[in-house]
Amino acid sequence: MSQENVDLVRSAYEAFANGDMDTVTRMLADTEWHEAEGMPYAGTFTGAEAILGNVLGPMNQDVEGFIVKPDELLDAGEKVLSLGHYGGQAANGPVDLKFAHVWTVRDGALVRFDHFTDTKLYADLVGK
Repeated sequence: MSQENVDLVRSAYEAFANGDMDTVTRMLADTEWHEAEGMPYAGTFTGAEAILGNVLGPMNQDVEGFIVKPDELLDAGEKVLSLGHYGGQAANGPVDLKFAHVWTVRDGALVRFDHFTDTKLYADLVGK
């Protein structure tokens, strides 16, 4: 089951990268999203509408050409650790930040997301 969890998380990143927002919306339907404290979009959001409206949408507005690129997806049972980087162009310079994402998968669904990055550098780059 763990490889299936890694594959599910990979498919979420791929859908986002391809602009397939119908799939992203479906995949995040029941997700509890914990955006890193210190981010301009910090908080806990549940469900695709709240996540897209409060986190992913604003990130796309604040960073031109915003990308989320997982470099490694590590199997941890019901959790999948994603290590990667963000890219794009923000108001105050290029975005090239490392991140760690911890996804929790249960019964084939993304149920929780925890975000870790250099929040001060990100906020400085986007001017917030």
